Amino acid sequence: MVNKSGMRQFWGLLTGLLLVVWGIEYGTTCLFGDLTLAPPLSIISLGILAIFFTWRKVLLAIPCFVVLSYCLILDTARFPAVRAISIFLAGILASWASYQRVKIILHAQEIGAILKNLDLPWVLSDEAGNVSQISPAALRLLGCEERQVVGISFFSIFSPLEQKGELIRKYLDLFGTSPSPISQALSFRASAIKCNASLSPLELPGGKKILTTLTPV
Repeated sequence: MVNKSGMRQFWGLLTGLLLVVWGIEYGTTCLFGDLTLAPPLSIISLGILAIFFTWRKVLLAIPCFVVLSYCLILDTARFPAVRAISIFLAGILASWASYQRVKIILHAQEIGAILKNLDLPWVLSDEAGNVSQISPAALRLLGCEERQVVGISFFSIFSPLEQKGELIRKYLDLFGTSPSPISQALSFRASAIKCNASLSPLELPGGKKILTTLTPV
């Protein structure tokens, strides 16, 4: 049922985009003469499809835009075949981009499933140092609710057993080009609980995040 719904959405959007390309090309030709906007509009349309659908569906749409654009500019543009080929190549690129997007999403889902089943206390934070997710085990360790933690600074929850500036430097270094996980002794600011923390960078669709796993000592 989900697949049928997805195909209906795909064919609906594809039909709409084809009509838009045809309508704009026909309208501008009537008003302003031969502008041959169909090829760039087709490339934009394939990019839109790549945002929402899989690479296979993008591949399925490529011939539709190639044929439509070729027919629309056949009698008005120079080298219509070359422009049609450019649409085909742009479609291949859009299909590759769609493949990469889906691959990243699946990778993020796998990481999310692993984190949910991880029985260790963990905290996920972003480059600005703000907490984006926290595990139930970490909440129990902190003795607070999720709404009290998510969105606030990582450095307002934990206090390093060394200079704070050094911890911030190490944290920011994890967003470099080839970072390695670091181990750090931390304590909770709200209590005397100390823990050993492991900070590791993770690539997620929303950008790179830092996963901090905690082991009380």
